[in-house]
Amino acid sequence: MTETNRTIARQFIAAQTGRSQFEAGADLEPRSAQDAYQVQDLVYAALFSQQPAAAWKVGGPKPEVEPTAAPIPGARLYASPAQLSGKNFHMLGIEVEIAYRLACDLPPRATAYSEQEIAAAVGEVLVAIELCDTRLANWKSASALWRLADFQLNAALIAGSGTQNWRGIDFTQQRAELWIDGKLAMDATGAHPYGNPLRLLPWLTAHNRGRCGGLRAGNIITTGTWTGMRFVPPGSEIAARFPGIGEAKLSIGN
Repeated sequence: MTETNRTIARQFIAAQTGRSQFEAGADLEPRSAQDAYQVQDLVYAALFSQQPAAAWKVGGPKPEVEPTAAPIPGARLYASPAQLSGKNFHMLGIEVEIAYRLACDLPPRATAYSEQEIAAAVGEVLVAIELCDTRLANWKSASALWRLADFQLNAALIAGSGTQNWRGIDFTQQRAELWIDGKLAMDATGAHPYGNPLRLLPWLTAHNRGRCGGLRAGNIITTGTWTGMRFVPPGSEIAARFPGIGEAKLSIGN
């Protein structure tokens, strides 16, 4: 653990507790993904008292690029329909996603878990809304490592309805819908960058083997947006729908 990572973590801790933002600078920044994960862990331990993550976010732009991950504490995991105040956020970025809820533990072991073993541990597939926010005032120009250290911009996860009979779903043909104030705002079919989002879970399982003692029954793993990030104002009514799977709803107060 470097002093640079500790200094960065202190900036994030102050921003989160004070509901403020700071400028990410090139003179003091994470130098690797490992640095960014160390910052995440320091911030998480300071804010959430070493409580195990209730959920995880994992994603990537395409299979050829190594995914990234961030823990989501129970305090930021909500059941649909959820109500949140827009005053608590600097920005309101909405993503519609598919998430997996584990039915049993995936503890650390010497050999990697296969996709088939991980699939057997999945209890159900859920529709989720990720609410994105940032502690970085210049997040658009900040490096990807800064955003990774900032929990990949996660602010909240809303877990909606789903299905236990998910194995027959062809995700390359699955439709995803984002509704804003009762109107269809975005509609995409087969838009997940990995085709089948389950492909991200073996990487996350290996990543967590050395980081936090593996994944636990009840963990919800959200796997990235199908429709990009859509910014909305306070007062918005949001619904994410995956026909044949389920939906999630979020009301954002003024």
